[in-house]
Amino acid sequence: MKLTQKELSHLIFLSEVVLTGKKKSLMDETLQCLLYIVKSVEEVELPETVVSQIETLTALIEMDLRSENERIQEIRSHLDWSHKGRRNPTDGL
Repeated sequence: MKLTQKELSHLIFLSEVVLTGKKKSLMDETLQCLLYIVKSVEEVELPETVVSQIETLTALIEMDLRSENERIQEIRSHLDWSHKGRRNPTDGL
């Protein structure tokens, strides 16, 4: 099945409304629609400025996810350390 230019334009419009209006309750659905389209495309021709913006956004996403992952690992490390440092009240009974 093919999406027409009219259907794609409508999806673009909805995506922009959700993004610029900060409609967080609709972000998941919007992202899912866009993800379906991206997954169905093997290759796409884009202007260099768009590719540059995508690369910048991708780098920001990756940096944020890495930072979050590092924080989670640090928290787990501290939790592991604090659990190892505690004595079990039943020890020595």
